[in-house]
This record gives sequence, C-alpha cells and structure tokens, in this order.
Amino acid sequence: MDGLGLDARILAALRELGIESFTEPQVQAIPRVLAGSNVLLVAPTGIGKTEAALLPILHKILTEKPQAVSCLYITPLRALNRDMLRRMTFFAERLGLSVAVRHGDTSAAERARITRSPPDVLITTPETFQILFTGRKLRDQLRSVRWVVVDEIHELASDERGAQLSVGLERLRDLAGRDVQRIGLSATVGTPEEVGHFLVGVDRPVEVLRMRIPKGMRIAVEVAPPQSGDHEIADRLRVQLGQATALRRCYELVKGHQSTLFFVNTRDTAEFLSSRLAAWYQDPTIGVHHGSLSKDIRIQMEDDFKAGHLRALVCTSSLELGIDVGSADFVLQYNSPREVSRLVQRIGRSGHGVGEVADGVILATHEDDFAEACAITRRALAEEIESLVVRQNNRSVLANQLVAMAVAERFASADAAYAAVRRSWPYRNLLRKDFDELLEQLGVLKVIWSREGRFGRSSNSLQYFYENISMIPDVKTYRVVDLGSRRVIGTLDEWFVAENAKLGQSFIMRGTAWRFVDFREDHILVEPVKEIGDVPSWVGEDIPVPYDVAQEVGRIRRDRDLSAYPVNAHGAAKLEEYLRSAGEAPVATDGRITIENSRELIVVNACLGSKVNETLGQLISSLISARFGQSVGVQTDPYRIVLDVPRSVSPKMIEEILRPSDPDALEPLLRVILKNSAFLRWSFVYVAKKFGALRRDVDWEAVSIPRLLRTFENTPLF
Repeated sequence: MDGLGLDARILAALRELGIESFTEPQVQAIPRVLAGSNVLLVAPTGIGKTEAALLPILHKILTEKPQAVSCLYITPLRALNRDMLRRMTFFAERLGLSVAVRHGDTSAAERARITRSPPDVLITTPETFQILFTGRKLRDQLRSVRWVVVDEIHELASDERGAQLSVGLERLRDLAGRDVQRIGLSATVGTPEEVGHFLVGVDRPVEVLRMRIPKGMRIAVEVAPPQSGDHEIADRLRVQLGQATALRRCYELVKGHQSTLFFVNTRDTAEFLSSRLAAWYQDPTIGVHHGSLSKDIRIQMEDDFKAGHLRALVCTSSLELGIDVGSADFVLQYNSPREVSRLVQRIGRSGHGVGEVADGVILATHEDDFAEACAITRRALAEEIESLVVRQNNRSVLANQLVAMAVAERFASADAAYAAVRRSWPYRNLLRKDFDELLEQLGVLKVIWSREGRFGRSSNSLQYFYENISMIPDVKTYRVVDLGSRRVIGTLDEWFVAENAKLGQSFIMRGTAWRFVDFREDHILVEPVKEIGDVPSWVGEDIPVPYDVAQEVGRIRRDRDLSAYPVNAHGAAKLEEYLRSAGEAPVATDGRITIENSRELIVVNACLGSKVNETLGQLISSLISARFGQSVGVQTDPYRIVLDVPRSVSPKMIEEILRPSDPDALEPLLRVILKNSAFLRWSFVYVAKKFGALRRDVDWEAVSIPRLLRTFENTPLF
C-alpha cells in the first residue's frame, strides 16, 4: 500500500479496518493537504472524502504536536456530527489522540469537560462555532486552530448559515493571527469554483479537486400501472386510487431489495406514506426519519437501519447528506426530487463503495411529476447540476456578525471589522458606506454602542446574541410527549397545533397514530391509538423547481420523444394520453405560454419553474386587483398560474400584462407590489429579529407590520 506520506500508525489503523488501498479522491487530496494547500474536494458519496481530509491532518497532529484544539471539523447537521464522532473515535484511540463533539444537544457536563480538557479535533456546527468566540477559555482554544474542515459545504454556500460561517472563519483568522488551512468536502455541486472561493475567501489560493469516479448510476422513472386489488387498498386506507397504486408499488420495490432508503420531499409525505404502509402491510421493518422527530428516535432509526433490523427507511433530506446508515442497495424516490443536485445526492446513498452501482427508481404520481422526473434524471446522468450562487452583502448576517464581534471583543475596531468582513467571499464587494450605515443602525437600536470608529456590547447585546446564534428562521414548535413512556417523539409547528390540535383528535407521527390528551405551555401530551389520523404539515418545505428543469419539461411536451429517458411503458403512455387529451388546443411548452379560462378561473400554463411563476402570479394578480378594485386569488406551481378573478377579466387582459409595451417598467412595478405582499411582511419580521429591532419571542400577529415598515423603510434593515 502506497502510504502517500502518512505516518505508519495511521496506515496500521487503516489495515485494521481492512483497507489496503486508497481511493482516487484520497490519492489526489491527501498529498495536497499534507503540503498545506487549501482544498475543495468534490466527489460522490461513499468513497472516503472524510478520510481524505482528516488522515493528513491527523498525520500533522501526530508529527508536529500542536496545541489542542488544532482542528475544527464543521458540519451542517448534528446527525453528521454524531456519525463523524463514531468514525473518528476509532482513529483517535489507536493514535493516542482525542476527538469530541460540541453542538446544541451537548450536555452541560460534556461542554464543561471539553472546555477543561480540549480535544485535538473538535467536531461542531456553524452555530456552535459562533459560541466558541465568546468565553475566555474557548477563545484561547480557538487561537491554536490550524485546520478547518467544512463538510457538505454545498449545503451552506448559498444561504445565510454559510454567510455567517464565512465571516466567522475570517474572525478565526484574526484571532489566530495567521491564515488557517481550509478543506471543503462536497458530494454534488454545479459550480465548484464558486464554492472554492466561498471556502477560502478573497485572494487566497484553493485547489479544486473534482472527481468523476466511474461509479455507475442507474436511475429509472416510472408511473405504477394499476392492479385489481388497488381499489380495496384505496377504500380501506381512505386514499385516492392513484395513491393506493403508488403505495402498493412502493412496497413491491422495498420487498424486492435488501436495504432501501426511501426518500420523499416533505415531512408530511414521510408520515403519510409510512403510516399507510404500516396500516396495510403491518410490516415492522419500515421506519421513518425526518427533522421533526426527536433526536433519540432519529438515532434509533439510523441504528436499526444500519444493523439491518429495518428493511426500509422513509426519510426526507434529513438522510440526504453523508450520515453513515450502512449499506443501502437501493434508493426509492417518491415523486420528482425537484432538483438535479438533490437526486444525485440521494441516489448516491446506495451502492456505497468504489465500483459499486448506485441504483434507484423515481416513482412519479401524475403526468407533470413524470415529465419533471424524466428531465431531472437525464440531467443527473449527464452531470448537468444546477449552478450554485453565493448571495452577496446579506445585511441580516452582517448585523448578526457585528453584534457577535461586539459580544466577543467588547471594544472592536470598525476598520478591523470591515477588513475582516471584506475578506469573506459573500462580502467581497461590500461598500464602506453600507457597512457604516448598518453599524449606525445597530447603535440606534441599542443592540451595540458605536462611536468614533469603535463599537462594543450594550446591555442588550448578550440576549440578542444567544437568541440569534442560528440564522435558520424561527418557527415556534411544541414538543410531543408520549403520556405512557414520557418519551419525546417529535415536534409540531405552531400553526398545525392551532388548526388541528383538539382534545381527542388524532394525528400521525413516526408513522403511528396518536391522540391529543393534554396541552401544556411548551409541550403536548399524547397517547397511541389504532386508527388513521391527520398528517401534520410543517412550514417551509416546498423545494422550488428550477427554470431549466421546467423548460426541459416543456421540450418533452413539444417533442413527445422519450427515447433519451429511462422510463417504463405505462408512464410513457400516460404522458402521451395526457398530451393528446388537449385535442386541437395548443399545449404549453418551452417556447409557448397558453391561457385558458372557465367561469371565474383563468389558468396561465407556463413551463418557467417555481420562482418565475410565483413572481408572474404576484404581478398579474396585483395589476388586476388594482384595475378592478377586487382581490384576486392566485396559486402557482412550476407549470401554471391559477387566478381566481372577477368575471369581467378576459384572457386578453392577461396577455397584455405578459406582453408589456415597456418591459423596463416591470422591475419598479414589482418593487411596489412586493412592498405590499405577505411575503415581504413575513421576511420583514424575520429580518427585524436578526437586527434586534424585534424580540425573538414576539408574536408577529400582535405587531403593527405596516407601521414598522414605514419606520424602517429607508434603513439597511429594509
């Protein structure tokens, strides 16, 4: 075995695991990490990216004996942290090194132990990384950090958590007094160079290693053909016939494989499918896993699946990332995954190991879903993954980080803070006047004090900091507690509780029916029942379908040629029947928008994706409302805009809006429309909390949003 320059003790530990050779990503990455380069490694799941980053760092710790904590390993999910600890403990024990996890679930006793006796490698989340800057002992430990590994970096690069992390890494550089070597790991990303810049910041070199491992990927798209027994399933489970057919086919596919990761797009779909499968097939080997289940239940499901006690695990994106759940030989995706990167990531969870084939089926449930799954599958097999764009100059994150600096440093220099922020990739173009305006507003809001080029903590800073460590939007949740065992089984969002939680009513969680027994201030007591209950809805779950995918669906409709797509005959026939049913009427394609009307509904058919159609829907409904003085209902999906309009509105009026004489007038018009939208009001409350203008626990329905909007209109917050 070519040791790639690694210490003999590391090679011995690898042999103990039965590893006699390195994978291609490891061969490429290990020497570069040993040489001190910043590295972004993009490679499929299951071929040793983690070891490619950590083994050379462990070698350096063994041979150079730096102070603890010398390596930070940052992951976006707590479950990934647990998984990393399991994997790293093996090496640490054999090498005489120490490794620990610190995140939101870490007990006070364990946190105190880590502070007293810091490990060589600390595994943490972006949020807990922020806390490490605050205590005196924790700051001293951060000063010794020499390596930072960011796992699943594509999950962070385009959102607010990532912007917060990128500024945090520059604060770490200033605290350490030198640059820290950075290694990023990603399974799927359409723009690796952009993610590389995000990892290292401005004017630092990074080596982007993109591996196209010859790991086969087999993906089929199908619509399940009906069978005679499906009517009985539909009647007994109180579901539609098409859902009954899909449930039966799901179970056939699960039974036909040893170990299936069964992905769905939302938590309520996970609960619906797992509960209905359990009710009909009485099979205890099908589990369920999503972010609203308690930590204990998620760990139990992961462990049971890994040990082979569960044949299938119905899961959301909670298992999309590289959590070790053993060896799945099959991935079942229910409905189109809506994004190419998501499909590649999910299918890649099967056939772990070099040379093994990743195998999966997308089970579509209607014609649009089928065509969309076809487009996404072809793009996945051709490696046409969506571009990732890092958002610039996010003011919410900047406000958050300036308060964090004030809390950590007490007397911070505005010049030094501006220089640090500008080194991070998301803020590379931030103007000094915008920075100063924001600093001034935070001073006016009394979240910090700011004067004469310095700023620091006020009496409100600490409370703000601990309420706003996370950039994930707040949704009030209630813990759900089993009355019999007193075990927490999960959480429910506030609005589901308000709408549906009544004494004696039943609902589904963990694939099981429960009855509401009692309501407390922050938790709900429940008991199990043998019936089918309501499935909860959780906030903010819809994955937007990109423009390019929707356009390819339009091309499939136009060409009616599925020869380039891996589909079953029944699915192809259903799509052809769907397109033929339009008769002589034109069908919306990639190059054609159609408008149809019936009584008080007008439907604009447009293959433009979720965000474009949402925007057009807002524009059309607002213009019609203004013209007729009546509210217009609007619903959108990636392929249509449905308008509930006054009878006097004709399709011709809609066409005139879509063919403006002055397209340049649309942007200012949209700004006015957005200013009066519910979307802006919701966003405003979120941003106002991140600026410290509203307390975290404020009930947004009790606040006069229009008055606050007027107050803050010409400020950085707005």
